Amino acid sequence: MIKHFNVSEGPRKAANRLRISRLTPVVLIVVLAGGGQVAAQSQVAAKAPTANVFQEQAGKLGVRRCANLFAALGNTVSNGAAYTVQTQTGGAAADGHGVQGVVGMTYNTPGYTAQAAGVVIAAPVGTKCEGQLVRVAPFQRACKDVVGQLPAGSTAAGSLSGVPLYNLGGGQGQAMLVSSGNSCVVVTIARGADVG
Repeated sequence: MIKHFNVSEGPRKAANRLRISRLTPVVLIVVLAGGGQVAAQSQVAAKAPTANVFQEQAGKLGVRRCANLFAALGNTVSNGAAYTVQTQTGGAAADGHGVQGVVGMTYNTPGYTAQAAGVVIAAPVGTKCEGQLVRVAPFQRACKDVVGQLPAGSTAAGSLSGVPLYNLGGGQGQAMLVSSGNSCVVVTIARGADVG
């Protein structure tokens, strides 16, 4: 059974005890996880009252241990977008399993106006939590033109089967630039962990 929660969210702040990177709008992200037994869904507007939808959904599903990391990763992946998120976790023992959020986003900014998708995952590892986020966004320009929009200090890290891979400046994760005709799909990946 899927529970639906409709909540509006505006600007968000990452939890201060978590170590994750801020990603610039051009840096966009995908992580795969097994299906959960419990789910929640929210519609979120980019310019509404501040709330933390990711933390709220995790709490409603019984996730306590990794709720802060999940929320910080979710806020990072959806930064600057209106979005809808569906959150899933593993049934009755939710706090002992990973929590996953699948995010559909719409950007309407001066530098990027399009749809994007993201996935955030946080899971207990020993006494702490670790997580990942991925955001995927298409750009209507060639990848060689998108490279200049990567964060300052970004460096080429080689290629994976011909797909360019970049280490993002400021320790913000990695980005793959996938050419698709005259367009470029940017896939950004970042990791996070509890630090306190």
